[in-house]
Amino acid sequence: MAATERLEAAEIADARFETEVLLRHYSDRSRAKFYAHLEDVLEAETLARFESALARRLQREPVAYITGHREFYKLDIHVTPDVLIPRPESELLVETALGHLREQRVRRARIVDVGTGSGAIGLAILRGRRDARLLGVDVSAAALRVAQENAQRLTPRRWHDWVQGDLLTPVRGPVECVVANLPYVPAARVPQLAPEIHRYEPRLAVTPGTVGSELILRLVTQLGTRLAPGGIAVLEIDPELADEVSAAARLLVGLAEVEVLDDLAGDARAVKIVAG
Repeated sequence: MAATERLEAAEIADARFETEVLLRHYSDRSRAKFYAHLEDVLEAETLARFESALARRLQREPVAYITGHREFYKLDIHVTPDVLIPRPESELLVETALGHLREQRVRRARIVDVGTGSGAIGLAILRGRRDARLLGVDVSAAALRVAQENAQRLTPRRWHDWVQGDLLTPVRGPVECVVANLPYVPAARVPQLAPEIHRYEPRLAVTPGTVGSELILRLVTQLGTRLAPGGIAVLEIDPELADEVSAAARLLVGLAEVEVLDDLAGDARAVKIVAG
């Protein structure tokens, strides 16, 4: 049975695309070169590595962990099982933060990426703001090592630092931008998620506990003393948390603006907070 058919039989979506991704990765070919040599016979070593990868995928291990890569905001992000795999939905945080910093003409912006994981969100913003300074914060030392590797490879000449800590606790002084994709899935819902998530992605990055909003609400309470006047925070959320998080922001922080932002599917995906 062909690789694509085996993935389809395992009810894996986008089987043809995932087969291509794995083949291109292990044959070390660009997409153009891959299609130009479709009729080529794979070398035995390449075929063996591909078959091993396919077996892992059939066990529902995510492709990003198999290849060690995931594209995010046109960046090649290195990922390991120590970090959450970056999702396209999180690009909304990058676009919103960059748009605000451009509109406000902020120079030398201080950016904090809370729960940075692979560093994808913060590094994407840093690539768009050459004079910015980025601080990535995470409770996981292993995740921070992945973020540092990505920073050294993708933004070697930019200012960035990484610290192990709890939310905004390590941050001293006001900052112009806070972004966060914190875990927000209630613990009881985790077993209902796709096997790729509940079997393989770090539980610490998926769920904060019983309710789902625990960490996000704690972060909101810290923003009042950490956001500079006119500063922005963009927090990714589960759509079901939109009302709770936006209401908490309006109550707990002296703010000029609180707005719920929808993703491309029309679901509430982030809360935008601007300090007064």
